[in-house]
Amino acid sequence: MTKILLVRLSSLGDILLTTPAIRALKERYPDCRIDVAVYDRFAAALAHHPDIGRQLVVPKKELKAHLRRGELCRFWRLFREVVSALRSIRYDYVIDLHNVTDSALVVLLARGRTKVGHRRQLLSLFFSVRSSFDIGFASAAMHAAETNLRFLVDAGCLDERDLPKSPRLEFYGPVTARGEVDDYLVQQGLQGKTLVGINPCASNDFKRWGADRFAAVADYLAETYGYTVLVFGSPSERPIVQQAMAAMKNRAVDTSSLSLSQAFELIGRLRLFVTNDSAPMHIAAAMGTPLVALHGPINVKKFYPLADSVRSISKDIPCLPCKDIASCRSRICFDQVTVAEVCEACRDLLASLPEVQP
Repeated sequence: MTKILLVRLSSLGDILLTTPAIRALKERYPDCRIDVAVYDRFAAALAHHPDIGRQLVVPKKELKAHLRRGELCRFWRLFREVVSALRSIRYDYVIDLHNVTDSALVVLLARGRTKVGHRRQLLSLFFSVRSSFDIGFASAAMHAAETNLRFLVDAGCLDERDLPKSPRLEFYGPVTARGEVDDYLVQQGLQGKTLVGINPCASNDFKRWGADRFAAVADYLAETYGYTVLVFGSPSERPIVQQAMAAMKNRAVDTSSLSLSQAFELIGRLRLFVTNDSAPMHIAAAMGTPLVALHGPINVKKFYPLADSVRSISKDIPCLPCKDIASCRSRICFDQVTVAEVCEACRDLLASLPEVQP
């Protein structure tokens, strides 16, 4: 049996982008064992994936906390547990899909016959195979999901003919989430209503279109179509959710109290989802929810949503994709995205969908 360890430590969206590689491996080797290494706070992305043997969880924050407090015995005990798990199986392939120092260290600590990574990561000097295609955040012309597949080809565990023509993402939540969301809809008086969602949140400020503009789009959907609007965000993002709701003229439902699995299950039930480039965007793509995706300074070629019912909005300006996001003070890439064109994208996408069944 072929044994493979895929290393992608973060974040939720990027981990979801490994699922086409997982599918391709299972189709090539139906009996193979696929394990994944992730940071503990992102384990939910693949926790219920039926083709994953085990998740090797790397508790980076806990390890750093022990060091910071001088708790060396606790640090070494936890570190040995992580290393023991990594070395408990000898893998045929250990593949670094993240290509940062932490992920390279995980690959080096694991037992594996063939270790694969990218030559831009210095520690890959100690790997068996070093890929050289462009994985730059701003410069890459290949989608991140296709990049993950390309690593498998370079590793020698897939051939070109094994690659899907149109990669698609997969997400599997816990079986309990469906009943929990059913109960939530009853509690909120939303059963039988046509639901749409907006997501004014994202992992970084530079990935966020204005909350007030999301509010205007939400009002358009409520007033033009009579839809009930749900506003998505994590508990830590509640201030952004509340900012958007405060700017709305119509009633909306704050879903930020839901757990991750519940929120993702609910996204799968929406008629339409309007979102920043974020993990929920990729969840919607994986679940087949029609979506309008807003891309600011991000490399759209690398991160656009892999789905059929999509309208992606990005401005064609010379500085995109942004090569210096951290220091850029201009918001021109998002400032030029108007409420009118987002509403038009919603209208166009909705017109292409089948009628809602009563």
